[in-house]
Amino acid sequence: MSAQSTWMPRPEMAMAAGPSSYLRAEEALATFRNAMRRLAGHVHVVTTCLNGERGGLTATAVCSLTAQPPRILACINLSGRSYRMIAESRVMAVNVLGTEHEALARRFATASGADPFDGGERWTQAATGAPLLELAQASFDCTVDQMLMTGTHAIVIGEIRHISHRDTGTPLLYVNGEFRGAGPLDLPFAASASEQASR
Repeated sequence: MSAQSTWMPRPEMAMAAGPSSYLRAEEALATFRNAMRRLAGHVHVVTTCLNGERGGLTATAVCSLTAQPPRILACINLSGRSYRMIAESRVMAVNVLGTEHEALARRFATASGADPFDGGERWTQAATGAPLLELAQASFDCTVDQMLMTGTHAIVIGEIRHISHRDTGTPLLYVNGEFRGAGPLDLPFAASASEQASR
């Protein structure tokens, strides 16, 4: 069964269209959220370090941006502690999770007051000092190149200083409010992918 709704985000558009053809603000927000739940996203933990203190959050809004220079972006809520740490430290690492990391993803997604790094996983660091998950599917260690504010979030663009990866594993996805596994990976990487990215 499918649901269809008319989207009228701007009040002036709604006034011109008439009251029967647009959603009220709260209905529009619910429709947006419900539709976005169908968009599967790979699960990541974005980490940072400021004055020796570690921070991080679970994120799905992450993607590659450019190859030359190598850059990646992550969308981060402005109200969170991790955003403030990244904004001050100007470093972040994007750790790509596999299905074995579901508990880790849940810890970093919950503001419980407990240290999310305290779960038995091994963490390392490379160029910037941001925490890298040792057994991540891939990790991208970055300095922050730009931060673009839009609504409740910042688009944080990181210039990659170091890359590590595994050649096998099952990616962890988040869709329709649930963690799920994708098909297992068994992919050869180009030789250059195992080297540090340009500094």
